[in-house]
Amino acid sequence: MPRWVIGCPECGHEFTHSEIDPERRPPMTDLFAWIGDKPKLPEEGVSLACPNCKKMSTYKLYQLTYRAK
Repeated sequence: MPRWVIGCPECGHEFTHSEIDPERRPPMTDLFAWIGDKPKLPEEGVSLACPNCKKMSTYKLYQLTYRAK
């Protein structure tokens, strides 16, 4: 399932922030097709705990990364 992920600055673990509706995926024939907007985050960022090391960190919109699987 395609998703937006965040990497923990403490331990490096990558975890899912949100999943992307598979119906909105671009066709595989167009590698540059639009995949959708990133989720909305407050300008000051959002505080989340890493599920691996439990450290709280503040994440900004630019830190979200697309993963196809």
